[in-house]
Amino acid sequence: MNWIDTLLGRKPAASSSASVAKQRLVEVLVQDHVKLTPDVMDAIRRDISAVLSRHLDVDVDALQISVTRSGRGDNLVANVPVRRTATSR
Repeated sequence: MNWIDTLLGRKPAASSSASVAKQRLVEVLVQDHVKLTPDVMDAIRRDISAVLSRHLDVDVDALQISVTRSGRGDNLVANVPVRRTATSR
């Protein structure tokens, strides 16, 4: 049955929580390597939300910023939930 779960994209709960924990650890280590302090991450978060809020209705509380590492280097990743466009207000 394991191959069916793999085919359908289902993973055991322990495996997915372990991978989430591993991903979080990697993000913390990358942020430490890039030398981004929590204050700098907060400043980046505020700046991104301020700029995007001029054009979009952004859910600032749900905005997530992280630094990830890929084969080509470090990446700043922003997950920005948008409620609706500013022009539709």
